[in-house]
Amino acid sequence: MKKIYGTILLASALLLSACDNFLDVKSESQTTLDTFFQNEADCRAATAPLYNKVWFDFNNNFGFGFMDGRANNVFAPWSDYIYPYVNLTETTATANLYSAWQSLFVIITQSDYTLNNLDRALEHGVSEEVVNECKGECRFMRGIAYWYLAMSWGNVPIIEDPQTLITNPLVNTNPTEDVLAFAIKDMEFAAANLPEKPATTGRVTKYSAQGMLSRFYNTAAAFVRGGNTKTGSLNLSASEYYSKAKASALDVIDNSDRSLMKNYEDLFKVQNNDNSETLFNLQWVPNSDYGTINFSDSYLALSSTVVGGRSAWGNATYGSGELIELFSRRNDLIRLKATYFTEGCYYDYIRSDEGGYLVGTGSGYYDENGEFVTVSKDSYTDIRAWIKKGVVGCSEDTGGLATNQNSCLKTPMLRLADVMLHYCEAAIGEGTSTSDPKALEVFNAIRSRAGLAPVSEITMDGDNGLWNERRCELALEYVAWPDFVRRAYYQQDWVLDFMGKQNRNASFSYSYPTNTFEWSTADDGTIEKVGGKEEETPSASRLTLPYPESELIKNQLLKAEPVPYEFND
Repeated sequence: MKKIYGTILLASALLLSACDNFLDVKSESQTTLDTFFQNEADCRAATAPLYNKVWFDFNNNFGFGFMDGRANNVFAPWSDYIYPYVNLTETTATANLYSAWQSLFVIITQSDYTLNNLDRALEHGVSEEVVNECKGECRFMRGIAYWYLAMSWGNVPIIEDPQTLITNPLVNTNPTEDVLAFAIKDMEFAAANLPEKPATTGRVTKYSAQGMLSRFYNTAAAFVRGGNTKTGSLNLSASEYYSKAKASALDVIDNSDRSLMKNYEDLFKVQNNDNSETLFNLQWVPNSDYGTINFSDSYLALSSTVVGGRSAWGNATYGSGELIELFSRRNDLIRLKATYFTEGCYYDYIRSDEGGYLVGTGSGYYDENGEFVTVSKDSYTDIRAWIKKGVVGCSEDTGGLATNQNSCLKTPMLRLADVMLHYCEAAIGEGTSTSDPKALEVFNAIRSRAGLAPVSEITMDGDNGLWNERRCELALEYVAWPDFVRRAYYQQDWVLDFMGKQNRNASFSYSYPTNTFEWSTADDGTIEKVGGKEEETPSASRLTLPYPESELIKNQLLKAEPVPYEFND
């Protein structure tokens, strides 16, 4: 397990390089544990890297490449960090598999190191309340990391004391059930100890943790519902977990100061970082060093034109035809325009220095006075649908915040809308629909913002059901594949059948102004595929990822049967 041991050294360096500024993790002086944790500022500085640097590799391309690629929200037939996940053909050596694994364990190790040293501050008169708040931040982040590991790999090692790896780097995995239970315990501690208001803008609160708990409890409910429990660490019934998910979500909905933003598209503008809907964002730093910047729009933006000359190589990364067709069929055009660049979409706030940005082969648009306005455009004629969500435009569009290879958009990891939809999922519970008044209120509020008609009953399936509402509302926000895994815990055959019908890598055309979608077909009437790469038929084995090759070499115990975790409480 030398690779995980390497994360110990990295996390230790991150801890000791933190300084007082929440978003600044650059070292101002040489610091050791003997001189650290002497005041509240030290404690806050120790948790600051948990909001950006440790998430860098996860956010860089694995988040959308796997979490949305596997769910078929994106496809990139020539990108080796996306197409293997879309095609279900990833191996132990897939391009970014190890960096994602390492990133999640760096989050865990950084959290562990800080947790295991925060009590030093008590000896210097820092209040127990402040120390527990900082511990809450650590356990919040560690809980999310373990939840993502469970959703991606299933059985993974649970590590609370990284120092033990120095003497014994060979460690067993623990069962998925225990990993989920561990994540829940972390998040429950966070909910009990984090403040109701952020200590500093951007930090997590009690309501951030309660929102995450609604996600975690629904995951546990699905796991138990499918009869997957073996160790007993998830010791409640599915109904009880759904009840806890409802209660946690309702606490956020009714008692926090969070509210839906009026305009969906505004959620993903740099000017609206940490907006009224935010419960947890990754906090990237303007004009900062590699590792504390949001590099992902370089991977996503379709050309340098759209970002004003900044680096961009996303011209071969597309939205999937299956999801674009779903948006079109639902007439879900507000969210479609905010999520994907499609032919005919016009954005007045992108390339605003040039009069706006028009996607496709046209050169402008007619304003309300009937005057033709010429705007910047791309020269591509092979129009499919490129990624819009996460692409913020040029420096002038962002008040100078976006710079080359740093969009400065704070990555949304949990929004109020997500929590509202988790309330609806818990309200449906083990049934197939619900008319719960609160569920209808929040579900229809989300639909209203998207320009869709209200419903009188929330079903799990169907064009206007919860499954598709989550896909359209939360695409490219790193929760799409976990939604598949959660449902597969109790309806594996349904999920595999759904995946098999998704027309992965299929070519299509779509026009936004006319809302017309068409699959590209060959002479024999079959839908044409792009890229020519091998695809696998969905199977149970592809519901989890293989362990990275480098980890398997260093730790043979990853191949052994998982060992139940011994919980301390």
